[in-house]
Amino acid sequence: MNQSVIDLWSQFKTHYSLTHDTYDAWAFGNSPEMADELLAHVLKGEKTGTSSLYVLYELEQEQVPKVESYSVLLDGNDQAQAVICTKVVEILPYSQVSEVHGYLEGEGDRTLNYWRSVHQPFFEQELKKYGQTFSEDLLIVYELFELVYQKK
Repeated sequence: MNQSVIDLWSQFKTHYSLTHDTYDAWAFGNSPEMADELLAHVLKGEKTGTSSLYVLYELEQEQVPKVESYSVLLDGNDQAQAVICTKVVEILPYSQVSEVHGYLEGEGDRTLNYWRSVHQPFFEQELKKYGQTFSEDLLIVYELFELVYQKK
């Protein structure tokens, strides 16, 4: 946990009179450039959803996001920029991701076709690290979130 995360969470906690310190801190994607690009969509209000592979939560021994949980979003330099609150968590097969899911991800032309064109290669790359292959039957964790605070 770096100091920028601690500072932003402290500001958020004070602003909303929260008493707990239950949150995660993470960046979108798998590169500094992707983290910055996707964070920019969140800050503009274009991105209110994100998706990940369920199997990666198991392999990396991480918990699936929960409704009403908070996350501090990091930029490509691992600096805290915003806090989001998870509003909906859906677990569904990749083949059942809908146009609405694609739109809420806020990327490209916001279509399902675009979503598939960038997520399938991304998922394939992530799975390859674990010697696994992509299939449209793989479960996706789709998270709908709200931007609740951003760095001043």
